[in-house]
Amino acid sequence: MGRFSRPKALPAHLAGLRGPAKSPGALLPFGDPRLDSCLGGGLALGQLHEIGAAGLDAETAALSTGFIAALLARIVPSRPVFWIGPESDLHPPGLLPYGFDPNRLVLVHPAKDVETLAAMEVTLREGVAAAVVGEVAQFDRTASRRLQLACLRHGSTAFVLRRWLHGHRTADREASVAVTRWHLTPVPSVKDGKEPGRPRWHVALTHARSGRPGEWIMEASDDATHPLRVVAALADHAPEPQRLRLAG
Repeated sequence: MGRFSRPKALPAHLAGLRGPAKSPGALLPFGDPRLDSCLGGGLALGQLHEIGAAGLDAETAALSTGFIAALLARIVPSRPVFWIGPESDLHPPGLLPYGFDPNRLVLVHPAKDVETLAAMEVTLREGVAAAVVGEVAQFDRTASRRLQLACLRHGSTAFVLRRWLHGHRTADREASVAVTRWHLTPVPSVKDGKEPGRPRWHVALTHARSGRPGEWIMEASDDATHPLRVVAALADHAPEPQRLRLAG
């Protein structure tokens, strides 16, 4: 990725939405101890999170979009959510089934990853958003560190949605500093009579600062308090107890 651009200030009409600085530390619980225990109680707000998917969904971002929308539905409803990315294929009304009000969205369409990251940074630093979502392919450690620091400035939450357009996927040279990293794969829904069932994901928490990895089958819920619910726990990677060898 090219050099990270210096972010420009927000226009006056958006800067006017700026709120007071917030201290990090708030958690967004999923409402299931099997998941929340891996996160230290819930998803850390005012921090940076990274979400990716496998196969075709790594290109379309359909899985990640629904998953993020269900999380956004519970983050400070009085403030806007910025969704930043080069493609203009997000259909805001399609987020309603996940409990998210599309009227909260501010859509921004930069041309390149580096511009998306710069737009994310300035929005986070200005403190105008409840949350910021950025669709990028390449995401290096330096860029992630800048976004994390910007999150901490005003307590806005950031989601980096890894999206590889046209299938041009390459491996990262180093991991980001995101507080959590998630990987999603599709799971068939369970039919409700003759109607299609609710969306489901195989959700792998691959990294959690001050927590531990885990895997679950999760489903969209009509519960406004917890719009994502755990259907089954697949793995809980708690560290195994160490056994001491006695000499003799």
